[in-house]
Amino acid sequence: MRHAAGPELPSDDSSPFSFDAASGLFAEMFRAAPSIVHEGVPEGTLVKDDLAWSRWESFCAGVCAGGTPPWRTDKDANSGKDPPGFQRECRLLVVFFLVCYMTIKPRSKKDVKSHPQSSFNMVMGVRRIHQRFDITMVSCKQLAAVLKSITLRHIREHGPESLLPDRKGPLTPSVVRKLVSTPSGTKLGSRTLDWASPLFLCLAAMFAVAMSTGFRKAEVALPNGEEFDDRRLRRSSVVWRLDGEVLASPTRAQFLLMVPGRDYAIIRPPRAKNDWDGTKFGSHPIYLALDDTDPINAAAWLLRIELAFPCQGNARRARPLFFTDSAASVPMSHSTVDTYLHHLLRLHLSKAEAERFSFHSFRIGFATSLLAAGCSHDTIKALARWSSDESVLIYARMDPEVYTSWVKKALHQETASITGLRLPFAIDNDDFVAALTKAETLFTSAEPGA
Repeated sequence: MRHAAGPELPSDDSSPFSFDAASGLFAEMFRAAPSIVHEGVPEGTLVKDDLAWSRWESFCAGVCAGGTPPWRTDKDANSGKDPPGFQRECRLLVVFFLVCYMTIKPRSKKDVKSHPQSSFNMVMGVRRIHQRFDITMVSCKQLAAVLKSITLRHIREHGPESLLPDRKGPLTPSVVRKLVSTPSGTKLGSRTLDWASPLFLCLAAMFAVAMSTGFRKAEVALPNGEEFDDRRLRRSSVVWRLDGEVLASPTRAQFLLMVPGRDYAIIRPPRAKNDWDGTKFGSHPIYLALDDTDPINAAAWLLRIELAFPCQGNARRARPLFFTDSAASVPMSHSTVDTYLHHLLRLHLSKAEAERFSFHSFRIGFATSLLAAGCSHDTIKALARWSSDESVLIYARMDPEVYTSWVKKALHQETASITGLRLPFAIDNDDFVAALTKAETLFTSAEPGA
């Protein structure tokens, strides 16, 4: 990371509390401290912030002859105590925003101009990096005003539809039933479909679980190049309720005694991007009732995995829930999921239709189906684990019967893609209007004399 080291410490510290950390017993720890700041930040955020910092450094180098420091550590200017300095810092952020808007290329070929939000995200990335090192950058009304102005100009030139996010569509339960009902022996790329094999058995189970829970891809599969850890579902993430008794590691004989409609698979959600330490949702289990009559019943597919690839005791903590080998130890990767989901979609849908979906479509489809079933917005947030106080309260009170009744209703809905537009919240993405409102709040709190 370009910004990992942080700003240099001041060399003119004349306080009686100052010290020369490089000469002490803990010199190595003082040197390592800045990098530790980043360990709790999601990888995706670090990548975005690194791009923002690269652009910020280039911008600062070109501001004037000799450039200006990228680390904005002038406390009096940032706080407004120094009015001329305050205006200087405001103008610096505004011009950086404008330069980004003029130079950032559109993400899609069909877009003639990048979205103002993309440029605003660069400013926010620079601010986040400063915040990690306890540096509060200037807040200003001017930046919010410029963001509004650029947005309105963008709308006038390219139309309001140019700001609409190009999100994937929701997968419906009926389409997912078609995917998992594809006959064994079907050719999928270089492989032949065999629902009894580890790869395809786990894919079908993953699809069924995703359709009934809204899990993100990063929670059920491993991003390419990363190590398997507790942010992914493991065999130990699933426990079973047999005739009212919860079992962490049932025997084969106990699994064979399970009764549809009475018994459950119970999933403990892993740490996620909106629950970094697992304390928000990890203690609120997901209940999946066993129903062997539905082709996409998640508990039934998980039971097939347990019977075909037994895993007992402590070994369940180390094994991924979804895997690709007979030893049940190689986690399903993102690229593998994407490849075979695409193959299966192309078998049942036209090319144009198939392109509308990704794995995230399971999460969108789960929420959309719940809405079509009459589920309230707050309960949808709770079931899909969106972060909000009211969602946690509702979710905490939800018993297995209520939870599974909503999942059952959702899996019997046939929804159109447009139904998703009725959802009052964005699915893992901030609406542009919400971002604009946040910007106004953020940048109008410290304007001296405004």
